[in-house]
Amino acid sequence: MNYAQRSPTYKLDTLNISLDDDYEGKVSAKVDFCEIEDAKTAVIYVHGYMDYFFQRHMADFFIDKGISFYALELRKYGSSIKTHQHENFCKDIREYYAELTFVIKKAKEAGHQNIILHGHSTGGLIVTHYLQHSQHRDLISGAILNSPFFAFNASSTAIKLLSIVAPIGKLFPFLKFTQLNSLYTESLHKDYRGRWDFNLHYKPIPSFISYFGWMHAILNAQYEIYSSTIDELPCLILHSDTSYFKTTWSDKITSSDGVLNVNDIVHYGEKIYKNLTLITVKDAVHDIVLSSDPVIEQYFSDISSWLEKNPQFQ
Repeated sequence: MNYAQRSPTYKLDTLNISLDDDYEGKVSAKVDFCEIEDAKTAVIYVHGYMDYFFQRHMADFFIDKGISFYALELRKYGSSIKTHQHENFCKDIREYYAELTFVIKKAKEAGHQNIILHGHSTGGLIVTHYLQHSQHRDLISGAILNSPFFAFNASSTAIKLLSIVAPIGKLFPFLKFTQLNSLYTESLHKDYRGRWDFNLHYKPIPSFISYFGWMHAILNAQYEIYSSTIDELPCLILHSDTSYFKTTWSDKITSSDGVLNVNDIVHYGEKIYKNLTLITVKDAVHDIVLSSDPVIEQYFSDISSWLEKNPQFQ
């Protein structure tokens, strides 16, 4: 089954999530979902940084397996961005707990016995942090992480420097930190060097500005997840076999992780998750489900095998 080439088969419903106002004013999030009657398991997908859910072939894969699918659009991302907000910004990763808990409870109310959190990149960091610190973590039965953002792609010296300057983010949260290189996004979009069609207002080239407040929040979250383990919960982590570190174009970025260091993913994944299945996916890009067709099919095959090894999800 070539999911990447298949037109979307299933209709996804959409629900806007009203949230309490925050330090920038009105806040909302969104969930796209397909609830399958009598499905035992539901997957809740959490996207990455400078991202939103557009990978419809991933939804079809899970729904084909009889698993209900929910794609959470976090506050200040995608269509949930409001004109008074700084895009993709948070001061604390716990801000996302509210919308994630809302979707978890919605899935539980729909009758699903098992809930799997499926996080990509920053979504993988959010999922991991939630599993360690949320009071609702016992509602979760498993986790699938696609290239989780466990560490900044930087040298140990640079990380130490970031740690020193990070407190600036508490005093001046909207001070510009950086504007990320857009090579990876260019490698994906059909109008540049890729083949995928997504909204460049939500996942832009050049990228959104990143701020010190966001950097401080992410660095804190990473240090917090290093301090404890997740022992019983079954977790599947998938990542590329290599990283691309250069800031100039090379076709290698189309078959490697052009955002994170895959060695960090392995190191921290093994440190945090004790019931872990760790899979290297050859020639995968950062978001593995946006790789070449054979890589995508391998990714789905690996997930299928993991689900079969955990019969509670069937």
